[in-house]
Amino acid sequence: MKASTRAEIKRIMEDFVALQAPKFQRISVTELRLAYPFHRLVFPDSAILASRLERSIVTAMGRDLYPRLAEAVALDKYNVVRRNHPLDGQLNDAACNLIEQIVTELRARSQKGVSRRKPDHFRELADILASRGGGIREVPVIADLYVGDFSEGPLFLELKTPLPNLDIAAESKRKMLYYLALMDRRSVKEAKALLGLTYNPYVTRAKYAHSFTKQIMDMEHEVLLGQELWDYLGGNGTYQELLSIIDSIRRL
Repeated sequence: MKASTRAEIKRIMEDFVALQAPKFQRISVTELRLAYPFHRLVFPDSAILASRLERSIVTAMGRDLYPRLAEAVALDKYNVVRRNHPLDGQLNDAACNLIEQIVTELRARSQKGVSRRKPDHFRELADILASRGGGIREVPVIADLYVGDFSEGPLFLELKTPLPNLDIAAESKRKMLYYLALMDRRSVKEAKALLGLTYNPYVTRAKYAHSFTKQIMDMEHEVLLGQELWDYLGGNGTYQELLSIIDSIRRL
């Protein structure tokens, strides 16, 4: 990682911490003790405060921190890097209808609680690209992060925290399939579309067990987990660099 990239990532992290700091100052210790009297049997005040603010801060991480970090990491190696990047084009009705059908079937469960359809990236894509018929419609999609000159082909990346709900997982799948169909229509066969989960609370890929992600996504071919995401964007060692920057900020 370039020194300039490391400095930019550190600045992004420090700015984020500075924006979150006032949240801790708005809640008094007295109010905290009144609100959670029994928690104090086990937890110190600082732990109770952190728990109360966690959802707000985690939401801000997903909305602001992770996209900015991913952009900075990608810019270390590539030039065509865009956040919230709109792409559009034309697809025939048959392809669009099949994409919607695939996502609907992946979401659905039988009476026994088993998914009616299993995710299979290559089969899904082959069926979509073979679809013909109907009229032509304009299709817009927005990439959380787009890397146009990525080494393996133009990259469409959905950036999400590792426990997405069913709606979020399904919408990411829908966008990824539309993007790949649009790129195929432009004869960009090497285009990539991936779901990048910014960290992995299960630690290893083998232990990852979040049901909605596994229900919707082909885990082997569509999902990058934690370290895989950051090293995929920035090269081997990127994730460890990020951790070292976090450690340097926490020691300040």
